[in-house]
Amino acid sequence: MHDWKKIAKQMYKNHEGYKKIAARVNKTEDEVREFIKSEKTKQSEQPAAKNKTDRFTVFENLDPATHIREWSGNQILSFGLISDTHINSKYTQLTYLQKFYEICSQRGVKDIYHAGDIDEGEQMRTGHQYECYTQGADDHINEIVTNYPRIDSITTHFITGNHDSSIYKRCGVDIGKIISMKRKDMKYLGRDCARIEITPNCILELRHPWDGTAYALSYKPQKMIDAMEADSKPNILAIGHYHKLEYLFYRNVHCFQAGCFQTQTPFTRGKGISVHLGGWIITIEVDKRGYIQRIVPEMIPFYKGIDSDYKNWNRSPND
Repeated sequence: MHDWKKIAKQMYKNHEGYKKIAARVNKTEDEVREFIKSEKTKQSEQPAAKNKTDRFTVFENLDPATHIREWSGNQILSFGLISDTHINSKYTQLTYLQKFYEICSQRGVKDIYHAGDIDEGEQMRTGHQYECYTQGADDHINEIVTNYPRIDSITTHFITGNHDSSIYKRCGVDIGKIISMKRKDMKYLGRDCARIEITPNCILELRHPWDGTAYALSYKPQKMIDAMEADSKPNILAIGHYHKLEYLFYRNVHCFQAGCFQTQTPFTRGKGISVHLGGWIITIEVDKRGYIQRIVPEMIPFYKGIDSDYKNWNRSPND
């Protein structure tokens, strides 16, 4: 099936109108209508499947939405970068996450950008449920709403990643939207990737790939930037998923691997994958038009994981 047909089917499932679907896939409304009609006919002719769990389709790395931040003309700007908190995992590091937010607050940082996998998700692989201390979408969401750091002066802007999408695959729940509704200090920017216009001439892109780690620390970021067209490159790129801390300046892109707040799991240990605990505080100086003139990356690392740290936190939103 052609790619446009897959996208059209998914948009129709999400109750999008024919006009909007046609604009998205670059087809006429009649073409879209005829295709959807033919798909309905095929489904009605197929015998009902037995003992088969309904699953929702997730498309990886769709075109990112652009979010425009109001720029007051300040020439020195600071913000935090983090990723892969994996809350609801028995290996999450909520104590260090809270500490990172406290450090940001002490430095006057008002905005923290999260590059995906805020949650551990469910059923990522055989036996994965035994690595989670909660089960089900409602409990996962309640845990994040209750125990994700909450500091009055800080807003968290986040995307979701492949672990977060496991909940959507199983029951059609986009946890990012619900978390954002329940926590006014947490702004959901979309799945897998988002672009934030910090100034009119400074774009921050958050990206959460779905592939595996590489043999060399900088290999995946370099290939990612190599694949970017010249006029589509962000000024700052924050990459999640790989659980690494790294700063790389390549093709005029300030690239950060945003770290994680999850110690080694049975999966990463078995695969020989290292993890880097911590995040970044980024300070940039821009000119009057908003172009970056100077950048100061400050790594905030944590060296030794806290065993069963999730037990140190109240997990009941009613207590």
